[in-house]
Amino acid sequence: MAFQGGDRRFTGDLVDLSTTGLLLRCTEDLALGSMGKMAIPVGHETCRAVVVAKRRLPGVGIAFEFTHLSMHDRELLRRLLMR
Repeated sequence: MAFQGGDRRFTGDLVDLSTTGLLLRCTEDLALGSMGKMAIPVGHETCRAVVVAKRRLPGVGIAFEFTHLSMHDRELLRRLLMR
């Protein structure tokens, strides 16, 4: 998965996913409240979401909350969660 916001861009591994957000395993130090875009691969498509960094879990990564998902991206997320 990839995060891009401001002058920051990094990738990480998905640890947890829900309808409201996700936990990304990464070593990045991102300020809480930082906003950006997240790309989540779903089969041959990509779910794109606007996210905000909500909390840092030491030794794990960053928890992000979804702030905007289009209807199409919500459907992709729903399909991913149903797997």
